[in-house]
Amino acid sequence: MWKPKAQQMNTQVRILKRSETSVNGAPKIRFDDAENPLELCNWKGKGGTESTQSGTLVVEDTAEVVMWYRADITQKDRLLLNDDPELAYDIIGPPENVEQRNMYLVLKVRRAVNT
Repeated sequence: MWKPKAQQMNTQVRILKRSETSVNGAPKIRFDDAENPLELCNWKGKGGTESTQSGTLVVEDTAEVVMWYRADITQKDRLLLNDDPELAYDIIGPPENVEQRNMYLVLKVRRAVNT
């Protein structure tokens, strides 16, 4: 069985849950704190990719996050690295429950930066 070491989980993230409300027929998206918003994880940066869209340079920063299992995290949620609102990462795809043991969760996250 794969097991990360507990001392590897030393990066703090804040979990934000997505909520949608309808305002004049258009969805309004908000991100609010989860029930237990702060969590420790193992953050592995995967580098970034650069592309040009509509004449502007877009840098997409990606990372892989390993954390203790939480059933409330979905791919619609957002993580704040080191509790910094400037470092908001969206979850790519569904979270992976490692070996279906409800012990560890692997998330792939990304942040697009327009320069």
